Amino acid sequence: MAFQFLKKSIQNALRNNFPPCSVFCRNPLVLVAFDVDFTRGRDWFLDVFRKSGASSIHVFLQLGYEHETRKNAVPFAADVKSIMDACPRLAVTVLANTMKEVETLSALGLRTVFCHQNAFLDESRYPLLNVPKRYDAIYIARFTPCKRHQLAADIRSIRLIGGCVYKKEQPYMDGIVKDKLAHADWIDHVGPSRIPAEIEAARCGLCLSDVEGAMFVSAEYLLCGIPVVNTRNIGGRDELFPDFAVKTVPDDPAAVAEAVREFVRNPIPPGKIRAAVLEKMAPHRETFRRLLNEAMSPARFPDSRKLPHKLLIRCTKRPLELLRYGVWHPRPR
Repeated sequence: MAFQFLKKSIQNALRNNFPPCSVFCRNPLVLVAFDVDFTRGRDWFLDVFRKSGASSIHVFLQLGYEHETRKNAVPFAADVKSIMDACPRLAVTVLANTMKEVETLSALGLRTVFCHQNAFLDESRYPLLNVPKRYDAIYIARFTPCKRHQLAADIRSIRLIGGCVYKKEQPYMDGIVKDKLAHADWIDHVGPSRIPAEIEAARCGLCLSDVEGAMFVSAEYLLCGIPVVNTRNIGGRDELFPDFAVKTVPDDPAAVAEAVREFVRNPIPPGKIRAAVLEKMAPHRETFRRLLNEAMSPARFPDSRKLPHKLLIRCTKRPLELLRYGVWHPRPR
């Protein structure tokens, strides 16, 4: 008990001292952050920028939710431009998950490049383990209505991993777990080190939302060598899907279940799936390296150095990895 208390205290201290951005260079100052962390943290970032002695500042922003529609794109562009107006040394590049986002945000005056967030998953964290198959499908998703768990109701052999973040989501979760998917094998959380074994115990992964962001787990499924049953959506997850390893079906439980059965009847070699998604990731990694080196000039991110997992955004519990990759966080002022 004492050890767990000490561990939690250390983690909380680290979380408080490491804000949600990664710093790739001090001068010029080059940061990477998620869209909402940057706009909601406007005052903190501007304070850092004011106190920085850097000759120039460059921020790369990943999009955690879709920005194809003007409903999300217009206020986001206005927020970013207001921050740039307050700091003349600042340049911002948005890393978009779809070409539609590039078109929409570019038209609103933001420098935007197609550079998919899922390309920055570290494949070494998702080894092929050759574990026995226990389930026909797995769905790793927070219990919130946009994830549409009810579309998996006709799958008889299914593993669910996820919980609810907000109290208002509890009725949705209770309805799914106790009613629509009462037959499922469900757990609310597993640690990151256990995720590959969990995924590989299933014959396919589910992506059932119609609107969200690029959905990291969609690429995690593929890196672990299992195909994906997908629904039509906006947000960008489809961009890295190999055609042979995905079935996109209507918003219908019967159609989802039939697609799962097809993958069960016709399994695809895991190594083939993994190799295909890595091939799709490679151009995005090269794009970011090019953009990063342009922003860091005359400094350079070494060609021999691997890009860190998720670019270390929000990796607040891994200070040793910051040192390992040569990426640092500034402490709040």
